Amino acid sequence: MKKLICVGMACVLFLTGCGTNGGTSGGTVAATQATAGGQKSGEAAAPAEKITLKIGNSQADSHPWNVAIEVLVQKASEYSDGQIEIINYPNATLGAEDAMLESVREGSLDLCVVDPTVGTTFCKELELFALPFLFKDYDHWKRVLDGEIGETYKSRIAANSGGIMILDYWGGSSRNVLAVKKPVEDIEDLQGFKLRLAPSELKFKVWEAVGALPVAIAFGETYSALASGLCDGMENEMPSILSSKFYEPAPYFTMTGHEITVRPLFMNQNKYESLSPELKEALQKAIDEATDVARQKELEFGQEAEKQMVEQFGVTETEIDKAPIMERTKPIFKEFGESTGLTDLIEKIQSGE
Repeated sequence: MKKLICVGMACVLFLTGCGTNGGTSGGTVAATQATAGGQKSGEAAAPAEKITLKIGNSQADSHPWNVAIEVLVQKASEYSDGQIEIINYPNATLGAEDAMLESVREGSLDLCVVDPTVGTTFCKELELFALPFLFKDYDHWKRVLDGEIGETYKSRIAANSGGIMILDYWGGSSRNVLAVKKPVEDIEDLQGFKLRLAPSELKFKVWEAVGALPVAIAFGETYSALASGLCDGMENEMPSILSSKFYEPAPYFTMTGHEITVRPLFMNQNKYESLSPELKEALQKAIDEATDVARQKELEFGQEAEKQMVEQFGVTETEIDKAPIMERTKPIFKEFGESTGLTDLIEKIQSGE
């Protein structure tokens, strides 16, 4: 489904280590004409050239991301006097999340909002936020992402990803385990449990350490995998569970809360660098407002989604002792930090900075 909308661009923190690409920017045309009596002005300046951007995501139209993209569209258009046209492709129209992120990296897609772990084939650092129980709570999550650590991580991704950059951080929902046949009541119920995961090496190691059997399945194929018995369950957040109706084949929720999601708004570096300073400034202003909406709507939608699924669709919720899961996954932190050079950043996050 296409949504054709005019959007303005915004300024994002300039990151070093990125390749440059000469882009087209708007200009004005003016002419002067000399006469025997002097010089008179020519025609008025032509309108600035319009720039078209494409943005993709895997979520339904009603999902908070697409609500926020509407805000991004409106505000950016307002701040840039309609100079930018953006086409939004929700519902995995452009393919699975890994394909979209690779397209942004290559430059055939301009922007996307995805689970960053789908990009680990070209940048292992993108798995950082899949470490379980990395954030103490939502306030800690905000403090980390909106502070120095979040900026440092943006710089690392820009330098090491080979073509993508992070404009801002969306997400904020807690992920829990869903099961098809019966509730997961303790860690023993996870032994040999076929758990659908995004194709992430780190996520596989985390859940293998717990005792589960990870199964890599694309987001758009997950519903059928649950319904057919290809997997015993999945882990996801409330907004996506409701909008994708995962509660239908998997009505048993276990409140692990093992991850507070980080879903970056990615952009192709060359495309960003081709923008004029004015358009970068307009985009940053619009992104700031859209990010506030994305986060607030995701919190609200998550609460409403959970209530609706329990009260109207009959899902059950089960609490679980998280301590055994945390204990089994501790070694993963050290291994991941050493392999990616992110040990200091992980320690700063865990210290509560």
